[in-house]
Parts: sequence; structure tokens; C-alpha cells
Amino acid sequence: MQTVRNYSTNALHIFPADLPHRACWTKDVEFIHCYLDPQCLAQAAHEAISPERVELVPNFHQPDPLVAQMGLALKAALENNPAGSHFYAESMSTALSAHLLQHYSTRKPVFRDYGGGLSRYQLRQAIDYIRAHLAENLSLDTMSTEVGMSRFYFCRLFKQSTGITPYQYLIKCRVEKAKLLLRRRKSSIADVALEVGFSNQSHFTKHFKRLIGITPKTYRDR
Repeated sequence: MQTVRNYSTNALHIFPADLPHRACWTKDVEFIHCYLDPQCLAQAAHEAISPERVELVPNFHQPDPLVAQMGLALKAALENNPAGSHFYAESMSTALSAHLLQHYSTRKPVFRDYGGGLSRYQLRQAIDYIRAHLAENLSLDTMSTEVGMSRFYFCRLFKQSTGITPYQYLIKCRVEKAKLLLRRRKSSIADVALEVGFSNQSHFTKHFKRLIGITPKTYRDR
């Protein structure tokens, strides 16, 4: 049976794993395909309900601006910084899994609400880990394991404690470290970018200007 649909901007289509599907179109169109590892979805589900008791419902042409925004943001990150987007991709997949479970699953999970965020000790552990591995391609899974909790709850509680996501905090720390290196004037801007964990000068400049308001070159010249 063939179904004809008129697709619109921000339309979400959900195809659960192993579900056969075929589509064709008669004019130019752009899609963003996001493939979620079932393990990522199961981990988020485990926080509220047994993963074996929940599955995504097939969904076609459902307007969802939030998912569209996530897809565009992830696409931009992978295009601009393919080598250094692992941490960001993990963060986005965690947020996307929670959103899909809450709105498009057979059983609506109820996630526990921990008030107050991370404990002081856990927050210190996380911050120390970020600063000690600043120049590396960090893994959100490794970081959450360091403080003894799942990736999903670590992201939620870290933001409660700091007001920003782990990824945003990582970028902030890298920029702050870069400011110190730029003041010394011993290294090129490209070398500073690599030393603090950015994959290239362009990616570094983009985040530096967004947070500081001026380019690294202008900052160093001043």
C-alpha cells in the first residue's frame, strides 16, 4: 500500500530498528538522518523503566521543532569539527533519547528528579577530570563513570549544579586556558587551539569570539 504525504519543514519521522520502510519523492528535498544506537536509548530508558518494556512508536510527519533544532546543531558541529565532536555528539544523543522516550514511546517513562544537582564531591570529581584532560577528545561516558552514574543523569545533575551542560563547561574551560596561553605570546594561535583541545584554529576562533566577544588575535594584540 502506497501512502502519499506532503512533507514540511521540521517534520519528524521515526523508524524503530528493524522496521522495513521505503520512500520516494518527486522533487528536490533535504533530510537529516540521525541513527541512534539502541544501547543509548536503552540506557536512558533504564533510568525510569525496564528497557525491555519500552519501544519507540513509528511516527511519520510529526512536527517537532526541538528535534529539528538538535539535528541541525549536530549536523553543523560534525561539518565544522568532525574530528572533535565526539563529546558533543554523545551529549546530543543523550538529550534526543530522553526526548523520544518521553514523547514517542509505548510507555511514558517517569524520570526521577534529583534536587540540588551533583554532590560537592561529585562536582569536584567532574571538574577535575575535565581540566586534567582538557586537550583530549573527551568521552561523556568515561566522565559519567568517573562520578559513578549514568550518562543521562550526569548531564541533568551537572547542569543543575553549574547552570550549563558538561559540553558547554568543557568549551568554557578550554577558552579560559587559551586566554592564559595567548597572554604569553609564545605560541601561534593555531598551536594554542590544539593545545587546549580544539581540532583547528577556525573552531577555536568561533567559540572564543562567542564567549569573549573578540577574536583570539584581537585578544592577544590587546
